[in-house]
Amino acid sequence: MFCRRYFFFGLNYIHLALKPDPMIGSRFQPRIAYRMLRVIFYSFNTGLLLFFMASIYLNDMQIPGFSLEIDILTVVNILLLGAIPIGYLLSNRKMEAIDPGEPFQEKFQQFQTAMIIRWAMIVGAALLSLVGLILLQDAKQLVLFVICVLVLSTNTITREKVTRMAKLNAEESKALED
Repeated sequence: MFCRRYFFFGLNYIHLALKPDPMIGSRFQPRIAYRMLRVIFYSFNTGLLLFFMASIYLNDMQIPGFSLEIDILTVVNILLLGAIPIGYLLSNRKMEAIDPGEPFQEKFQQFQTAMIIRWAMIVGAALLSLVGLILLQDAKQLVLFVICVLVLSTNTITREKVTRMAKLNAEESKALED
């Protein structure tokens, strides 16, 4: 029974490994690629939520108070918030490089790369603020985390946003529909 379960798990893994990648060559599947991008976004959000819950747990299930002193980690976190506009700048440059005449696959790949860059800069700042919350037990770190989460929530993926930012035509936009 035990071996049979792992045998079928292995077969299922091989089956999934042999499925075509939705982002490769002529087999590009826009609906699946769009869903994968949404999964990446929600994975970032879920990871931040879980890490936030772990940091509250490590603080004895209490939100700490504000400390009057400014320490080096708080200064680093505030400077790291400056990385968020840098992420926006890099991703906007990547999106400006999208040519409306390019094939759909290339436009979507450039858009996907740009959004992941943007999200990574935001999530990096948020994670460091949670590390600061755990180490310093200071509510200023929580404020920085909330700022990062609010900024991340403004970067959600919708079909309209993908159409506008990736410069998709009506036919390409319709291919994204669920």
